Amino acid sequence: MKLTLLILFFFISLSLNAQFDVEFNELIGELTKTDKYKPEFGRYDGYQIPLYAGEAVNFIVYSDAFNPKIVFVSPSGNVYKQSEGTSGIASIITSVPEEGEWVLYVVGDLYSLGKYTFQYAFASSNSLNLSSDSDFCTTLNFIIAHAKAYFLLFENLYDSKQTFVKLNKSKDAFIDDSDASYNALFLETNNLKEAENLYKELQTDVSKCLDNNWTISVANWYNVEDYKVKSISYSEKVKENGRFVKLMLLNLKGSKQKFMNDFAVQIVVNRNRN
Repeated sequence: MKLTLLILFFFISLSLNAQFDVEFNELIGELTKTDKYKPEFGRYDGYQIPLYAGEAVNFIVYSDAFNPKIVFVSPSGNVYKQSEGTSGIASIITSVPEEGEWVLYVVGDLYSLGKYTFQYAFASSNSLNLSSDSDFCTTLNFIIAHAKAYFLLFENLYDSKQTFVKLNKSKDAFIDDSDASYNALFLETNNLKEAENLYKELQTDVSKCLDNNWTISVANWYNVEDYKVKSISYSEKVKENGRFVKLMLLNLKGSKQKFMNDFAVQIVVNRNRN
């Protein structure tokens, strides 16, 4: 069943998103007394994962019951990467050099018993690097694809040559550590008319990039903390954990926070969580 889960979700994602292929899933596992144990290795569960050369993976295992270790083994049976757990969390992020059936082991010691959470993100080789001359829609779709995996493979792949991707025309972009959202800042100004014009321009740009699998909702000025925002939200039509793109015009006048300008325009991309 574990093998089926890893294969099923990934290949479904390939059929749904042909341009960029990124996937994230989570499952709950458990080490029990009936699991295999080797004195030189430990008590373990194994997950067989078919991968192609050049694909990137991010594995995260965490547990409140024991301190996990994860071991990533190549199709030839050699240990490719491993990570000792710290404070109940172990992780591996890497790209794979060869095609075949890889295996990810979740390992504990003789006394390690209990549940763990296994999160895994995949990205195909064409989803790791974006051409510097990509247009607005291609760049936005690249970012949206990585929102599927909460940007786990967007800025953390140490052996990727990709510089941090900024949306075309944006002056700054970053991943917000508080909610793992992608934030692109386009304008900071004291001129409301300038901000409104760019807001309308970006609305047109974003709308051209998204198809009828997205719903649109418009919100006029509303309060956020001690400033005001109006926004246009594009939400993915899925049953749960859908992605979204949110275009916002911020009116920061009167805020007690130390903003440099009165108005700002930005786009936020993320995926909803349970």
